[in-house]
Amino acid sequence: MLSAHHRLRLAIGLVGSLMILASSSVGGWLAPGSGLWDVELMAVLRNSRGAVYVAAMLVVGGVLMLMFAWLSLGLSLRRRGVSDGSDANGDGRDSDAHADGRLRRVVTSIAVWATPLLFALPLFSRDSYAYIGQGRLLASGLDPYAHVMADLPNWYETGVDYKWSTTVTPYGPVFVWLQNIVVRATDSLPLEVTLLATRLVAVAGLALLIHYAWRIARLRGYDEAAVVWAVGASPLVLMDFVVSAHNDALMIGLIVAGTYHALQRRPLLAAVLIGLAIGVKPIAVVALPVIGIIWASRRADFGWPRLIACWAAVSAVAVGGVVAFGVGIGSGLGWAIGLGTPLELGSFYSPSRILSLAARDLANGAGLDGALAQRVVVWAFLAAGCAIVAFLVTVKRRSDPLWLLVGSFAAIALCAPLLHPWYALWVLSLLGVAGIRRPWQLRVLVYATAFFAMVGIYGEQLDMIDRIRADPGIPTLYGWVGVIGSAVLLVIFELALRRARRRMPAGTPPEVPMLATVPARASATGRARPADAPVSASSTPSP
Repeated sequence: MLSAHHRLRLAIGLVGSLMILASSSVGGWLAPGSGLWDVELMAVLRNSRGAVYVAAMLVVGGVLMLMFAWLSLGLSLRRRGVSDGSDANGDGRDSDAHADGRLRRVVTSIAVWATPLLFALPLFSRDSYAYIGQGRLLASGLDPYAHVMADLPNWYETGVDYKWSTTVTPYGPVFVWLQNIVVRATDSLPLEVTLLATRLVAVAGLALLIHYAWRIARLRGYDEAAVVWAVGASPLVLMDFVVSAHNDALMIGLIVAGTYHALQRRPLLAAVLIGLAIGVKPIAVVALPVIGIIWASRRADFGWPRLIACWAAVSAVAVGGVVAFGVGIGSGLGWAIGLGTPLELGSFYSPSRILSLAARDLANGAGLDGALAQRVVVWAFLAAGCAIVAFLVTVKRRSDPLWLLVGSFAAIALCAPLLHPWYALWVLSLLGVAGIRRPWQLRVLVYATAFFAMVGIYGEQLDMIDRIRADPGIPTLYGWVGVIGSAVLLVIFELALRRARRRMPAGTPPEVPMLATVPARASATGRARPADAPVSASSTPSP
């Protein structure tokens, strides 16, 4: 039975999702060739400045309501006894019924909030149209790594952004093949059905992520409900893995699945799953050394020869499998050639982008080659990211493998010039899986979610006709409403967190009040156990 408070929280999140769904009919990305343009009401609303203003406010309002519902849900997940030192069984554990009820509460919330978003037009990004275009290339008998969207007839009518018209696909052969299946299966149906099928692929990846995050939580004795809350219920997840249907959901879901099977002493299955993740987005190769470490650490005293042998084995299975798959679909090694991101692209908040532009301007001011200076800084950041990953998987190889994954993906994401909100979800998802046990870790999760949610709202503006797009008032209005609304929610959350901390018994270890995914009895300084062994709460290592 759901409590009245939880029913209210569900309703608030559901209203937020319905607001986003409604706004997408006016401001969502609609392909020029879509049959929805023939709906008179749709055309009238999209040509109305007032309707677009309302749609913009519905988007930001819906995201803020989802943010409120998510934070409220998290604060409701405290274990019994967090504030008074007692518990249901007298042994530091919640009763099984209580734990199952908390987990059911989170899963129900995710399902209720995500379902309306399945039917929204693309918002926050229109990459899903590019996915369809890449599937069309392969379905048409063209190599997506040798041909571009502009080689397809009527490519623009299917909603593909101009930036993709002369760009080969940066995705792996497994994902392109999946999109080819989607395109072939929906070829005679409206484009919106193809969009829905593409979205279902991303949602399947999200389901995989949630399922294996839960299984790792059970394996390690973590708080299952809090882990699922962290990885699957946030507004950023709903925005980028459901509405925008980014294939990062499938990639990270496969990585977490592979990690679970590695921890369960199934290294070859783990390597196959990581290989599939590489076949979705090749950046997943970053996870391979960690899988090798887990395999090698089945012997507590493993040395370099064993570790190198395990690295070679998992790499042969994973990378060899992707190469064979690429050859099988007729693209050969083409997928490995077009993987680079142009160095001129970047996110305005990326450290690499900020410093590289500063170096360019300084060099230009000094009469030097500004473009060269910019490239040098970008490459220096990329080299630093790779060096950090190398340090983690060599010098720190005996650390908790889940935290090695967090650190490796964080290094790559933060050192790259392009840091999309869905790239941030690589790190935030793995952070939730690894186990939140410190206040700063919880704050990273919550504050980063709020920041990148606002970037998602403001970065890829609504689909507007040129006459309305020229009005600067629309992005200014929803931008400021989003920033102020997020700031208010974060202040309320911070006050609740501090109040919970003050109410905890004296001498309580510095775990996160209410929201620790690692039980409160976990040692903050315990030594790491073998990487493939279930980690008990009393021996959970601190990052």
